[in-house]
Amino acid sequence: MPAKTLYFTEIGPVWKDWIQVINIGNAPADVTCIARNGAAEPIWSVDKEVDPFTGWVPPVDQVKDRASLTITADQTIAAERHMHQGTQVLDFPGACVENKTVGKRLFFPELVPGALDWFRVLNVDEDNAHVSVIVRNSKGDVVRQHTRAINPFHWWEIDEKQMGNVKGTVEMVSTQMIVGERHLHYHGGKVTVGQLGQALDPE
Repeated sequence: MPAKTLYFTEIGPVWKDWIQVINIGNAPADVTCIARNGAAEPIWSVDKEVDPFTGWVPPVDQVKDRASLTITADQTIAAERHMHQGTQVLDFPGACVENKTVGKRLFFPELVPGALDWFRVLNVDEDNAHVSVIVRNSKGDVVRQHTRAINPFHWWEIDEKQMGNVKGTVEMVSTQMIVGERHLHYHGGKVTVGQLGQALDPE
């Protein structure tokens, strides 16, 4: 679906990031990328005019700190991010409300015991987000729950220790709009897959 604002919860030195932005509007687009550190302070930005249906690869390799990234434009855009670490590659579209990857209630349909799960929750609202992370087992029983307030454009990272080595699901419920990204490391860390939380907000 068309969007003018896209979010990437993580860029920086841990993975080698590559992002391409496409203007899918019918006029030249003024595109702005802003990276924010863990304190939500802008640490890097770049602008470019992108012609219709052409691509731009912003130089996100210049971001040397752990950060999140927001891409905005005055035309509709699409973007894709590849994260490289050795032979492992994760592929994420830009999260947006229109694609139901930004919302106040996100769902992850799988937790894997014996593997290493890592989540980052990013508050993309101008107000503080009060977020509850609900871990259920395969029977649907709530086995763990964590709650935290996240300041605007700050993030919260949750790992396997907080998930409890459970086979089940994860739900994130927030008072503000959030993006959730999950990495699953298995086979001793040799294989990694990633996904965005699916928004379950009512239409």
